[in-house]
Amino acid sequence: MGGEQEIYLYESRRATRKRSLGGHLLDMIMFVVTLILALLLICSYLACRVNPNDVWIFSFAGLIAPVLYVLNIAMILYWVIRWRYWVFIPLAVVLLGAGKLSLFFRPTISRHYAEAPLFDPLKMISYNVHGFYATDESGKTYSTRDSVMAFVAAEQPDLVCFQEFECSSSDAKYRIDSLLGGELPYNVYNFKKPNSRGGGWGVAIYSRFPVLKWGVVDFPESSNSSIWADLLFYEDTLRVFNNHMQTTKVSSSDREYIDRQEFLQNDVEHNKRRVRSIVSKLRENYKIRAEQADSLAPMIAASPYEVIVCGDFNDTPMSYTYRKMRGDLRDAFVEKGHGRPSTFRGLFNLFRIDYVLHSDRLKTVSYVTLPYEYSDHKPVIVNFDLQE
Repeated sequence: MGGEQEIYLYESRRATRKRSLGGHLLDMIMFVVTLILALLLICSYLACRVNPNDVWIFSFAGLIAPVLYVLNIAMILYWVIRWRYWVFIPLAVVLLGAGKLSLFFRPTISRHYAEAPLFDPLKMISYNVHGFYATDESGKTYSTRDSVMAFVAAEQPDLVCFQEFECSSSDAKYRIDSLLGGELPYNVYNFKKPNSRGGGWGVAIYSRFPVLKWGVVDFPESSNSSIWADLLFYEDTLRVFNNHMQTTKVSSSDREYIDRQEFLQNDVEHNKRRVRSIVSKLRENYKIRAEQADSLAPMIAASPYEVIVCGDFNDTPMSYTYRKMRGDLRDAFVEKGHGRPSTFRGLFNLFRIDYVLHSDRLKTVSYVTLPYEYSDHKPVIVNFDLQE
C-alpha cells in the first residue's frame, strides 16, 4: 500500500512539474510578445511626431494604432490572470497613450437629446465622391452623380466640400448645379486634371454664403490639390480649406488582396512580392503627404479669419499629416462624434481618413458619418454654432 502511494505522489509531482514548465514556457513566449506589442504601440505614438521623410517606419505603426492598443489591453488581461508583475509593461504603455484614444473611439455613455436652436447655424458636408462612380457586387461601375446630389439637396447644407469631384464637361457641371436646386449658388473648384470640354477632376466648394475670395494650393508632381475660400458668414468672414491629400496609390486590386485575404491562398514568394509592392507605395506617399502638410500648415495658421479645414487626408489620426494639418484646431469627431468612426469604406471599414477641423470660436454641435454606398468614402456631416 505504501509503495502504491509513493508511486502516486511521484507521478503527481512529475505532472505538476510538467505543467509548471509548460506555464513558464508560455509566460516566456508571452513576455516576448508583450515587449514587441508595447514597443510597436510606442512607435505608433511617435508616428505623428516623426516626419516620414526622416524615418518612415513609424508611419506604419501609426496606421495600425487601434489594433495595437487592443492587443496591449489583451496583454494586460493575460498578465492579470497569470498574476505576474509583467502586467505593468502593457499597462504603462496603454496609459501613456490614453489621451489619444478619443481620436479613434468616443463611447456613448448617456442618451443624447436635441440641441437648442442655433443662433448662427452652419451645416456642412465633406465628401470624397470618387468621381461620382461606384462599383456594384458584380464589379460593374455605375454613375452616382444624381444620387449624391439628391442626398446633398435633402440634407440642406450651407457648405459642401467635394473631393474627387469630376465633371465630363461644362454641361455636366451645369447638371450638378441644377440638381442642387440653386440652394448653394456660390461655388469654386479646381480641376487638377482638366479636359478640353470644360470639365475635369479635382476639388470643389459649394456654399450658401457668398465667396469673397478664393485660391488654389497646388501640389507639384501630384494629381491632388487643395483650395481655400473666404465666405461672408453673416457679419463675419470664414476661411474654408478643402483638401485632397496625396493618395496612398493602393489600387483596388491591392485592397481586394487584403479584404479577401488572398494572402492565405497564395504562395510565400507571391505574398512577399505583393506586400513589398504595397509597403513601397505606402512609404513613398507617406513622404509626399508630409511635404503637402508642411506646406499647408503655415497657410492655415496664418489665416486672419476663423477656419474650417476639411477633406480627405488619406492618413489616420496617428499620423504626421494629421498632426500638422490640425495644429491648434479642434477635431469635430473628438468634439461630438460617437462610437468607432470609419470614413473609408474599404479595408474592413477600419480607417478614419476624412476630417473636419475648426477654430475654437466654432462650436461643434453634431457630427455624423452616413453609410451610403455612392463612393468608397462616407460623407461627413457637421453642424456648427458660431460662439461670441
